[in-house]
Amino acid sequence: MQYMQYMQNRKMRKPTISLRLPSKLLGEVDDLVGRAHMKSRTELLERAIEAYVQELRDSKVVVVRTWTEPKARAAIVKYLRRKPSAFVSEICEALGIDFELGFRVVYRLMEEGIVDRTP
Repeated sequence: MQYMQYMQNRKMRKPTISLRLPSKLLGEVDDLVGRAHMKSRTELLERAIEAYVQELRDSKVVVVRTWTEPKARAAIVKYLRRKPSAFVSEICEALGIDFELGFRVVYRLMEEGIVDRTP
């Protein structure tokens, strides 16, 4: 018995975390473990977390701040002075403006003749 304990301690162990899941989701996890012929819930959860972390690593995270329309308008006009051919989505991502607000402001700026649509 001591020898087995010794062997386990020599092995590099991964840190253990606690995880709470709703019963329904845990049932789905157990079902997937069986259907995918995995060794355990841990294997499925490790793979799922690794895939999700990789997806987040590869994605662009846009932090949207709270803007009033007048402030967004001023910021967009200033941005367009530096980059006149910028797309609305690019402006919104760079400034952290909600896409709906950004498109609305740019549309109004176009109506007023302050900005043009690039060819």
